Amino acid sequence: MFLTNRLPEEMKCRLSSSPMKFVGTLLGVLVTLSCPAFAIPNAVGGFLAQAESPLNDTEIGDQLLDPGLWAGNKDLPGNWREEAPIATVAGSYLAARPKVFGVPAVMVQARHRSGKLDSLAITFADAGSYFGYLNEKLPDHLSRRQQEEELRRRITGKQQEFSTLFRQTETSLQDALRDLADKRPRENQIGKTRTLRAEVTDYRKGDLVLRLMVGGERLIRLLIQPASSATREWLDADRSALSGSALSRVYQNRVTRSDNGDIRIDSLPIVPQGYKPYCGLNTLTMAARYFGLHLDEDWLAVAGKFQNTGSAAGSQIPRLYLAVAKEAGLDLHKSNTFSLDEARGSLDRGLPVVVWRRFSAERNKAHTRQTIQSSRDPDFRISAPDTALRDSWPDGKAPLHASVIVGYNPTRQELLFVESWAGMDVPRRMRTEEMSATAYLTFYFKK
Repeated sequence: MFLTNRLPEEMKCRLSSSPMKFVGTLLGVLVTLSCPAFAIPNAVGGFLAQAESPLNDTEIGDQLLDPGLWAGNKDLPGNWREEAPIATVAGSYLAARPKVFGVPAVMVQARHRSGKLDSLAITFADAGSYFGYLNEKLPDHLSRRQQEEELRRRITGKQQEFSTLFRQTETSLQDALRDLADKRPRENQIGKTRTLRAEVTDYRKGDLVLRLMVGGERLIRLLIQPASSATREWLDADRSALSGSALSRVYQNRVTRSDNGDIRIDSLPIVPQGYKPYCGLNTLTMAARYFGLHLDEDWLAVAGKFQNTGSAAGSQIPRLYLAVAKEAGLDLHKSNTFSLDEARGSLDRGLPVVVWRRFSAERNKAHTRQTIQSSRDPDFRISAPDTALRDSWPDGKAPLHASVIVGYNPTRQELLFVESWAGMDVPRRMRTEEMSATAYLTFYFKK
């Protein structure tokens, strides 16, 4: 039931809802926002940096453009590992670090629709992977002022390195694409909302469109897909073609009811955050992919104005939730509290609820134990909280963390939720009273 390749639960997660001053904020964030994380597969600096493959540093651009590949007569090169789907579109990533069009690739991802290659995404530069978590281990003897200076020095050095890498990568890739293209490039856009809109450059090569995305100084990505299926929407074509009532039925049909009284959304895709300060983004990415949006946490970081600092300080995450809802044709209600009745209203319709809550490592261990017991014993119930237990819940000084609520048990007063890290193949469990007491912000998707 549980994965064996787990990492220690000591990684950090950053959530921030308003711009804050740079270094002072970093020092505050270091001690106020934390969450566990497991680094598969998007911890590019982890698994992929260590992956041994004959394709490492090998040019594969011609193979990715081969008409036989897109006709279904040839296979993709190398070994591919499954990742979270987007609606009914299967996802996978290449377990190698090749070159594409002469430029080293950070990650190569593929999407397959009904078993046929639908699109490729090649990431060439990604600030989330490059900066990871801010290295916060500072010498004990430093004063606060000296700590600020040391943090500034570390961050500035990495920013300068990444800026140089980013500019060189962008220039090299643009030159390569111009030489490759059959026609002059065309400017285009993806997305309906201003928040999530991506300005892209389309290069045509035969029947394929090579769509270059450059997001601020954070992300450089190339999308390859047949020109016939290249759209200007994030929403998957199969979902956008549905009427409102038909789309409602798609979500409604994902709701299951178990013998023990659980009412839950089935198969919400888990998108692990890895070594990135992205729990608020990855939980949103899970919901977005469930809704059929071709979005990931890296573009959300661009749209949310994440800074190249290794934290979420100064980012604008909450507005992304409303933009995701609009892109998916949904409404959203944001609340500073958690309402069980409102959550049930969304969940009964097959719509997940994202909650930002106060986090405690000890309570996380308790939730894990409760989940294990429940999976082994169908009659197990989490006891109603007494005063001592309530006193152990994290308070307003505890770090923030984001989770996705996917179900509830009305008889047992329990909620089912998933996290932005791997480790369990079933949702975790918590009493509704604890969620109500620890919730900081709740995002209810509505149809």
